[in-house]
Amino acid sequence: MPSDRFYRLPAEKKQLIREAAIREFARVPFEKASINQIIQNAGISRGSFYTYFEDKQDLLEFVLSDGCDQMMELCEENLKENGGDLFAVLQYLFEYMVERLQETKDMMAVTRNVFSYQENTKLFWTTRWDRDGEDSGVEEEELPYLWLWRRIDTSRLKCETAQDVIPLLTLGVTSVMISVKQYYEHPDKLDGIREQFHQMLEVLKYGALKEPETGKT
Repeated sequence: MPSDRFYRLPAEKKQLIREAAIREFARVPFEKASINQIIQNAGISRGSFYTYFEDKQDLLEFVLSDGCDQMMELCEENLKENGGDLFAVLQYLFEYMVERLQETKDMMAVTRNVFSYQENTKLFWTTRWDRDGEDSGVEEEELPYLWLWRRIDTSRLKCETAQDVIPLLTLGVTSVMISVKQYYEHPDKLDGIREQFHQMLEVLKYGALKEPETGKT
């Protein structure tokens, strides 16, 4: 993550660096992104860059974390409004991300260029959602999406403990991830992607197996 020196910069300067990074990550695939281009766009020296970030991966983590923090705050507000409904917040999350991608071509391009790498996808969807500094009594490294588990109403579910609910949360967030990926690859097919996403949530809600018939020998 960025150094303390970076966080002490004026907000305007931090935003300028963030915008320069987004511009470069949108321009080319991640492995071709140029630190020289970023510092030129941001108006900082190469030496200053390396006092703020270890490398461009470190800069990327800042860009993704910044957006994820905002998204988590909005999800928390949505959970408070909907009474802790897991499936409602997953639908909200999907629509929020689609809306963000629609706002600017740069963000669509960043998503395409950055998330073509599995490690960057993991960075966004797992690392930022795993930790919020609370003591859960379990090994957090082994349980992703604890942040979400702490804020949903588990009384609506068949299982309530973190170990039991985490697989459901993983499948739910993965469904969002798959659907968003499909959207930025095929933005003209949003209606069909949205319908398929809702179908995935229905399977998670109600399962795929029929109730066993009774009375048969």
